[in-house]
Amino acid sequence: MQTYQSRITQHLTRYRRNRLGIVQAGTFRHNGVDRSYGHILPRELRWLNIPEPFRAEVRDYAVKRRIALHRYFHHLNSSQALALSLFLPYLAISKPALSAALALPLVADGSFEVIPDPEEGSNIDVLLRVSDRTSVCCEVKLSEAGFGTAKADSRHCDKIKRIYRSRLEGQIDQALLDDPVRFCNSYQILRNIWHGASESNSLVLFLYPQANKLLTVELGTVLPLLRPSLRERIRVVHLEDVLTKLVDLKDSLSWYAALLREKYVLSAA
Repeated sequence: MQTYQSRITQHLTRYRRNRLGIVQAGTFRHNGVDRSYGHILPRELRWLNIPEPFRAEVRDYAVKRRIALHRYFHHLNSSQALALSLFLPYLAISKPALSAALALPLVADGSFEVIPDPEEGSNIDVLLRVSDRTSVCCEVKLSEAGFGTAKADSRHCDKIKRIYRSRLEGQIDQALLDDPVRFCNSYQILRNIWHGASESNSLVLFLYPQANKLLTVELGTVLPLLRPSLRERIRVVHLEDVLTKLVDLKDSLSWYAALLREKYVLSAA
């Protein structure tokens, strides 16, 4: 049986050829050798990773806000490209539809690649502020085979003691804080939860395809270890459901949601 990772790269290869009309595949250097992969764009064509109706607007926004593009932004499975393609047009044109699709109060504004705590140093993919002034930290994934981990070295052990412990103590299973290896094995998940625990009414939203079962398994090892008061502020939202809701709302951007669904959602076949 094929993995989700192989199926989505095949799907995106067809998207490159059939929708974008790009014959030449991009390359990825592995063991010192550049190899062609169908789901990768030539680097100079990286902005074609944003759907045409809003490509110029997203590019202008990224340049003006000095958003650093990820190293693999030219890969069609780039989660950063997904985040910008989905959130930026809706934040500009149809906040009510975005709010409804994410089951949130009315979204007031949003920003990308935010580093709320310079000492801690990590970024939030998308930071939303909703009408009741609740902050929503969104972690966006697509084809990743897992959430990020970290080495349980002296630097990360120090961050756990100096930064993460005070905010998370009493809110997560103590064993996670006392065992640096366990903490670092779920580092990106817990780091996002730490960001979300900064305010009593803040939320954390993990957005990824339901078809990517590996991410669900990883979250399933961590979320049961949260205290109920924190766990209820962690939301798991699936990309397929969000895009379908945006299409079905029949608002001014429903046609655009259909384009995103064509690109990012595997067919049932």
